Amino acid sequence: MLKLNNWYIRLLVSYFPILVLTVSMIIFLSFIAVNEISRSETAKADRITTGYVVGSVERSIHEVEFNVLGEVESNKSYAAYLNGSSESTTIKYNVVHSLRSLIEDNDLVESIYLYRKSDNVVLTSSGETDLSEFGDREFLSKAEESRDYKGWSASREFKEYDGLKPVKVISMYKETPLPFGKDGILVININLYNVGQMIGSMTNHQVSFMRITDSAKQPVYPGDNGTASGGNVLTTITSQPLGWTFESGIQAGHLMSWVSVVSYVWVIIAVLTFGVAIVYIIWVTRRNYKPIRLMMNRIQALHLRGSDGTAVKLDDLTMIDRALENLIVQSRDHEKEQRESVVLQRRQLFNELISGQRSDQMVERLRRLNLLPDKGRFAVMVARLNKYEEFQADNTLHEQNVLKFALGNVMQELANNEGLQSWGEWSASDRITFVFASGDGAVDSDMLTQLRKTAAVAREWVKGHLRFNLALGIGSIVKDWNGIGGSYRDALNGMEYQFAIGRDAITFSGDIPREQPRGMFNYTQQCTNCVQEFRLTNESWRDTFEQLFKHFETDVMKDEDILSLVQLFLQMLSRELKELSDTLNECLDEARISEVLAGLRGAATLSEMKEQLSDYLVQVYDTYVAMSQTKGYKTMITEIRAYIQENFADPDLSLKHLSDKFEISGKYASHLFKLEYDMKFVDFLVQLRMQQAERLLAETDETVQNIALQVGYANSITFGRVFKRLTGVTPGEFRKLKMRPSTTLIGAQGNRDETIMDDKAND
Repeated sequence: MLKLNNWYIRLLVSYFPILVLTVSMIIFLSFIAVNEISRSETAKADRITTGYVVGSVERSIHEVEFNVLGEVESNKSYAAYLNGSSESTTIKYNVVHSLRSLIEDNDLVESIYLYRKSDNVVLTSSGETDLSEFGDREFLSKAEESRDYKGWSASREFKEYDGLKPVKVISMYKETPLPFGKDGILVININLYNVGQMIGSMTNHQVSFMRITDSAKQPVYPGDNGTASGGNVLTTITSQPLGWTFESGIQAGHLMSWVSVVSYVWVIIAVLTFGVAIVYIIWVTRRNYKPIRLMMNRIQALHLRGSDGTAVKLDDLTMIDRALENLIVQSRDHEKEQRESVVLQRRQLFNELISGQRSDQMVERLRRLNLLPDKGRFAVMVARLNKYEEFQADNTLHEQNVLKFALGNVMQELANNEGLQSWGEWSASDRITFVFASGDGAVDSDMLTQLRKTAAVAREWVKGHLRFNLALGIGSIVKDWNGIGGSYRDALNGMEYQFAIGRDAITFSGDIPREQPRGMFNYTQQCTNCVQEFRLTNESWRDTFEQLFKHFETDVMKDEDILSLVQLFLQMLSRELKELSDTLNECLDEARISEVLAGLRGAATLSEMKEQLSDYLVQVYDTYVAMSQTKGYKTMITEIRAYIQENFADPDLSLKHLSDKFEISGKYASHLFKLEYDMKFVDFLVQLRMQQAERLLAETDETVQNIALQVGYANSITFGRVFKRLTGVTPGEFRKLKMRPSTTLIGAQGNRDETIMDDKAND
């Protein structure tokens, strides 16, 4: 007993409906196909076919118009370009890329170009050109004269440049920016040859013919090279959007006259055909079933089983479907593994190249990939993502991969713009390495200029568009593949001197001096001196700090050495000051210093590091000075006041003298006087000297010169000038008047101030 799921039976039975249907159609059509009916049906079919062709052409051209205008209206780069932003390479690139995409996506489009009126520039998918050199300038001139025209033009010849062969097109133009702009003109050109190809695919030239003319009665289809045989025109349709006239009909001699007479011959032929078809189907089915049976036996050998481990009984089609599905899955997995293997092999080859390995097999693989030329100049550039932890925290894994992919493409494109061939791979999670090559005969200095320009433009572009910073190191320029490993090591070595030789975070290994910097002891001593001056509130610590960073730059120190010295400096400062108060302890504890060091490590240049560290030190210094002013200053000012009263006759007595004596800054000493006695140090000193001078003038016969020397003035002229300014009379006049110090204004003021100072001192 035959089973229904038997493949042989199913294959055999599947042919019979088709056979019976085919034979039935032949027999019945032989009886009903009369001449008049065939004529009317032919005319009707011709109208339908022609209407379909007209509708298809209109829809295709309208779709082109809709897509282009929609892109121009939605893409802001078009408006930005027309507004004069042509200096922006990104905007121009976006517009050109959009034009190319529109042309590639529409088979009927010959070209699309944008004319900017402000500077008579035409932008095509090939680039930018002046109107005077543009091959289609006459059409633009006519478009300027007929701005209100909204439809498609008649058939015309178009060439983008004067030297090119003209192409027959129809064109439409719109003033831009859409919808009511006046800044330029957008022109869409439809290739009539492509339109003819589309129409030809929808018509049968063996049976029917079609002629198409435009609004100027010029032939559009079949065109200059086509032929349209004679015959009756059955259908004429005019397309309003295009202004075209479509005429079609049946070729002469193909009016189906063969069905005008019904003959029994057709019935006999149909019966014989039916019998032969049955025999042939049985023979073909038996023959075709043998390989299918063999395939089924092989599939059944797989012992397909269900989840419970028992054999699964499936019909033949389901079993074949399962087998094919498994085969497709395995094929896809294999292709994926192959792609991953190619990527890994290429990355391994790159690592071998930059590590300096050399073998005939590696050279052969490099030549086969054709990523680098055999001869020329070569150099390695390493780009590192600064603050990589923040980069990981701010972006998801997918976003990180996209940004890294964009970075690699941007670097390669910028290098290509500079005439360099490049090959880049990610050598670490935060570092991508590029091997750049220039043509044979290139000069090292020219290539170095190209590399610096590429690095500078890439860093600015990435900072502005991808929102992260790069540090770039350029290795030495070598003459063959053997030196690429050394160039890579030089690039990494140069990046260790980012702070010292970096120019906007770009280093070149050739800038590293051969002489070794001076010993670390000298820098340590400078750090110690700066900390001591800082502790003594001596403003000279700022100069020492400046000199320290100047030595970092002039001696070309490694970044890690600079950071180690800065860390040592901060630790020394912390040991000296942090226990003096809780506020200083907060500013100088380990967590705060670690935070400061982390910020310094992220600095791109030495000046940026110095600025960050200087801001931090000024904050600590202000806190320390404020603490010093409020901690025991009364005792200090009492000692200073007593010292001044004892030594006011010393002509060298000054703020500098006091700062050296009491180990405080002159600025701090002046501040203490102002705070305690509401007067400046100079006023206090002059007051003491004048009181003593008045007493000596009134009670002794000493000369004015001797009195001047006794109260701290080097000569009587300076003494007399100061004395008169404060008392209103000269020393000689004062002596003649025999005034007592208590009767003068300065004396009264001095007594009052002295009383106040004595009271405060006693307190």
